[in-house]
Amino acid sequence: MALIRAPRLERGDTVGIVSPSWGGAGLFPHRLERGIHHLEALGFRVKIAPHALNQRGFVSDTAANRANDIHLMFADPEVKAVIAAIGGDHSCHLLPLLDYNLVRDNPKILMGYSDMTVLNVAIWRKTGLVTFNGPALLTDFAEVPRMFEYTEQHFLKAVTEANPIGDIAPSPCWTEELLDWGTKQDLVRPRWLQVSEGWVWLKAGTAEGTLIGGCIESLQHLRGTEYWPRWDDAILFFETSEEKPSPETVDGLLMDYQNMGIFDQLRGMIVGRPMRYSDEEKRSLRERIQERTEGYSFPIIVDMDFGHTAPQFTIPLGCRALIDTGHKRFAILEPAVGERRPVRG
Repeated sequence: MALIRAPRLERGDTVGIVSPSWGGAGLFPHRLERGIHHLEALGFRVKIAPHALNQRGFVSDTAANRANDIHLMFADPEVKAVIAAIGGDHSCHLLPLLDYNLVRDNPKILMGYSDMTVLNVAIWRKTGLVTFNGPALLTDFAEVPRMFEYTEQHFLKAVTEANPIGDIAPSPCWTEELLDWGTKQDLVRPRWLQVSEGWVWLKAGTAEGTLIGGCIESLQHLRGTEYWPRWDDAILFFETSEEKPSPETVDGLLMDYQNMGIFDQLRGMIVGRPMRYSDEEKRSLRERIQERTEGYSFPIIVDMDFGHTAPQFTIPLGCRALIDTGHKRFAILEPAVGERRPVRG
């Protein structure tokens, strides 16, 4: 299937906000307001989907209404990008309801992480549209006192420039602290940042491949379905959520991938910094990854700046990337967006 790149985002464009899983946007209006304000400060207009502020138990609304919100955003000629308010665990409800032809015929930037992995991968798999593992409204654009510069710069480079994204460098600092939004502790002070020790170049080698992945727990929703991607010539990227699956749990998932023959097809692997892991747990995870990939020659980088810790760089699914551990280099070799007319292939 030919790759489709959505037109690049320009100042004055409208960004649509959807809640395809959890209804956090309505529960925390101060985060919603801050996120909208920051998008507007970047020069964009904001449109909230009709059901994005609702709560219906553990999701924002019915599956039909959540899917219809996505359809409305893709059909709306004013909307140039669709960003998730936040993740959750039930975007999988939407998969059989989505009009993939509508999405293919109206290519837009689609972005989020965590549970948005489900939609990012499925839509790319069904349509060829480049989707984006990147910042969400409540978690990133609403950061206090402002969005992290590293996250913002990589977001803008990925979605506003129709040029190869190029080399990505580690962030000099990071955080995994969570301040209580319910009591508005997030408005009292910024989250504590700690100095980064950089990425870990776990397994040597040089490789080029297509970026596919996301949150490893969310990827589980796609296994055995028509939305599961093909892994030939891929660079698998994955990270773990705030629910902190243990190194042993991740080991089991990776063993599943090995048993499925996925490792035989990979060109490389990159792993996001695990959230809430102790130093010992991080060491154990690295050992588990090394054990599972012992019989394979592809290069691996771990503790990278994407996923549930902050800040994060934006990863375009379907684009080609390079890993060169000898030169400690990771680069995205292609543009993730096209000029104002969609670019295919």
